[in-house]
Amino acid sequence: MAFLPQFVDASASFPVWLQFLILGAIVNLIFSSADLVCVLLAGAILGRLKSSGTVQRMMQRAGGTILIGLGTHLALQRN
Repeated sequence: MAFLPQFVDASASFPVWLQFLILGAIVNLIFSSADLVCVLLAGAILGRLKSSGTVQRMMQRAGGTILIGLGTHLALQRN
């Protein structure tokens, strides 16, 4: 059948809907585990950045510079 993905076998012992269910569950588990790793790493990095006073000052200065730049851009618009 041309409308089924190539990894689903219509002539297999499992019905097509069960193959979709199993493969979908496997894909969700794999992607969820990758997301979990990213979240845990981001939490660890954030904890280190929050404890560093130098990084906090740099972020405040960067945020202030961005806000000043946006305000200047807004003030100089002609419309």
